[in-house]
Amino acid sequence: MSLPVGGIAASHALEDGVRFLLAKQGGDGLWRDFLTPAGEASEWPTGFVAAALQVARADAGALARTADRLVAAQHDDGGWGYNANVPSDADSTACVLLFLALAGRGASAWQRAASCLVRHQRRADGGIATYAAAGAIRRFMGVGRWMRFDGWCSPQTEVTATAGRALAALARESSSPEATAAWRFTRSRQCDDGSWGSYWWTSPHYATLQAVELALAYGEPDVARRAAAWALRTQAGDGMWSAAGAERSAFATALALSVLLAAEERGRPVERGVSRLVALQDEDGGWPSHPILRIPLPGDTNPDRQRRRRLRRLARGLVVRDQHRTFTSAACVAALARAREASA
Repeated sequence: MSLPVGGIAASHALEDGVRFLLAKQGGDGLWRDFLTPAGEASEWPTGFVAAALQVARADAGALARTADRLVAAQHDDGGWGYNANVPSDADSTACVLLFLALAGRGASAWQRAASCLVRHQRRADGGIATYAAAGAIRRFMGVGRWMRFDGWCSPQTEVTATAGRALAALARESSSPEATAAWRFTRSRQCDDGSWGSYWWTSPHYATLQAVELALAYGEPDVARRAAAWALRTQAGDGMWSAAGAERSAFATALALSVLLAAEERGRPVERGVSRLVALQDEDGGWPSHPILRIPLPGDTNPDRQRRRRLRRLARGLVVRDQHRTFTSAACVAALARAREASA
């Protein structure tokens, strides 16, 4: 596959995207985004953004500063959270651990982080819950026992897949029974259309990419190809992908492209997707965002089944965007970096 416009436009977009993200890095080495009642996220998005920059071969010094800061900020239980004030969760811990493993830095923190993830895993099915138990997050939120946390403390597909990837990355040459159990859980959740549903996101694209990455780590390309077939079927005529609330979504397009590239799909659909992603880039090098992160009530085990009337009553604050556009832009940078590698 050759990148559109002889590869020049995509190459420039990737460079501009990397510069945009590095300019958004805080003085402490972290990225902050997604303003919620818990404040802005920091540790969690930093893991995701830094991993994308690592894939894009960004400035090593900037990423070393990030790694050092994350290791210093590791919680007493070995994990990381939405930000430094929020209790550890499996998703944040997995994102940070994936970055550290990918960068080959912070090895002193790896095993403690892995142990934290294992404590979130359910022995019955191998699924990994965002929060291992309700106590710490309940105290942080200042709510009584009347509020249920069944949803936040139940295994979710995207969390399990991301944590499985992190555990598998640490295992490398030796098998990891915890990562294997996470893969079995994830594989069992694949939908008939080839995608994976999501709990924390407004569209299936993020969960599907995480699951595809885990499938490939376990040498199951057929599973990844089913997901790629779903991505091809849902691509719009102009080459983009849509998500809830956005008929043309840079975030969904970047993730769907990454699914196709990971599954080694090549050809016109990928070229059109890359071309549209380049065209959508803002002048400052970032990409436009829209509400992508869903925050269900803690007791909701399946927010997709909520009644519309209830959604209208509780909609405020349930879905948020990355107002600094760093998470969306990181997904786009990672997709363009994958396209670059595919065309090499």
